[in-house]
Amino acid sequence: MRGLRLAAVAVLMAGSLVACGGAEDAAGGDAKSGASASEPAAKESKAPADVKLVKKGFEDHEVWGDHAYVVHWELTNTGDAAGNFYAGLDFLDADGDVLGSTGITAEKVGPGKTAKGDASPLDVEIDKGEMGDIKDARVSEVERMDY
Repeated sequence: MRGLRLAAVAVLMAGSLVACGGAEDAAGGDAKSGASASEPAAKESKAPADVKLVKKGFEDHEVWGDHAYVVHWELTNTGDAAGNFYAGLDFLDADGDVLGSTGITAEKVGPGKTAKGDASPLDVEIDKGEMGDIKDARVSEVERMDY
């Protein structure tokens, strides 16, 4: 299952995930990790990044369209090395039940740096209801991928 998820994340990152429209590069300085194949990977912190949903709700958006549910996010690298990050987002109905999910990526974020962007679910991602049923959103997972 993890392999499938990592493969999906790799595909999403390779395509610069549509949901990251407007994400800012926040690497700050040299974006190379400096680790070779023979060196061990840097240790992951328990919270590899702090992801905040700073604004969420229906709005007319230049990219996502009229009356789209848009989540404006900030992702801060809490580790000591630059990294690529994936965060899963769940969209909830009035009862708090998950209607569907999407993901965001932030690439080459330096330690202590913050990437910002916005995301909106696609119609096909809301598979347990309708877009108009969305009342809230939450971060469901955060992962760090070395590059």
